[in-house]
Amino acid sequence: MQTEELAYVIVTPYSIRKSRTGGIVGRLISRTGLDLVGGRMFAPSAELATRYANTTVTEINSRHRATQELIREYVLKNFTGEKNGQQARVLFLLFRGPDAVERIHRTVGHIVHERTSGETIRDTYGDYVTDESGNVTYFEPGRSGDFRSKGN
Repeated sequence: MQTEELAYVIVTPYSIRKSRTGGIVGRLISRTGLDLVGGRMFAPSAELATRYANTTVTEINSRHRATQELIREYVLKNFTGEKNGQQARVLFLLFRGPDAVERIHRTVGHIVHERTSGETIRDTYGDYVTDESGNVTYFEPGRSGDFRSKGN
């Protein structure tokens, strides 16, 4: 018997403002086959955003770690404060099912600037732009987060 897992996705304030939420949620449900068991839109406090940002860098591989560091900086800069007079809001979604974390990873994908095929959510909704020297000039991950919780 496969163990069920919980995995979460956080849709970024930019994706919410650009009305991309439906496309992102639709892909998550249809391509993972997981159950959407909860969701909440909220404006994170600076303390919560900082605490979350501090958990995002875990990778040992330097390439993936560099992307996680970009995500951490993105969270610190964009998950709080106001844009156009509105408080930054995120959408937290919780999914359940067998291999939930891996299914979410596969559907969301890694954000890399070499690939723009549209296969994953990040291919379609994320941006990772570099200059000729390889310095990141624009970064929008489209979503962040996942975790593993085993149950039965």
